[in-house]
Amino acid sequence: MLKDIDVRQVLSLRNGIALNLSSNRCSKMMASTDSHTNKNYKIMEIFHAHIYFKENEIELAKQVREDLILAIPQLIYVGELILKPIGPHPMPMFEIHIPSRNINKAALLIDKKRAGLPVLIHPVQADELAAHTVFARWLGEGLPLNLEAL
Repeated sequence: MLKDIDVRQVLSLRNGIALNLSSNRCSKMMASTDSHTNKNYKIMEIFHAHIYFKENEIELAKQVREDLILAIPQLIYVGELILKPIGPHPMPMFEIHIPSRNINKAALLIDKKRAGLPVLIHPVQADELAAHTVFARWLGEGLPLNLEAL
């Protein structure tokens, strides 16, 4: 089950797709310019999902990575395991890139396949701070990010 940490919505103006943060599910919504969308908001073509793991969970992370590759053929990038904190990411992780048109289905599959690992899903946009906070979505336990690195 998807876990809410924020009541804001991540909106993708392309194809009217949104990752709905105000409910425990992903849903297709009509994109609009409302209080959840700032004026500098750019059309998001891609979402990143960062899958975090502890040092003693490397084998689990490898399996989750393989499971996601098989479950989500629309992935446009699958990163290797990064075994140390990097940038805003506080622990080891790997990332995958998802076209915005596939984010709803992909988020459900990621939640199903993550094996308890925390996952951050965020849009790719010019304002990285907003992307990683205001428009971000956690599956599982949220982690404190190193926001000064953005």
